Amino acid sequence: MALRGNWMYENNGGTCVAIAGADYCVIAADTRLSVGYSIYTRDYSKICKLADKCVMASSGFQGDLKALQKNLAAKHL
Repeated sequence: MALRGNWMYENNGGTCVAIAGADYCVIAADTRLSVGYSIYTRDYSKICKLADKCVMASSGFQGDLKALQKNLAAKHL
């Protein structure tokens, strides 16, 4: 996918999956942060704990997602 002009957003990719039942929930995500063929780090958690029973898994542009995580975490305090 070609970027046009001064587009400031990057798709950092990633995979997140979750499955839940009556008394359990399993959430998993990869830990690689990359853009295209460039790997920034292989140790970046895409799962964020917001409260005791609330987590958020995210993929895509991590700048926006990090800001969303901070806003949601502040509202749960």
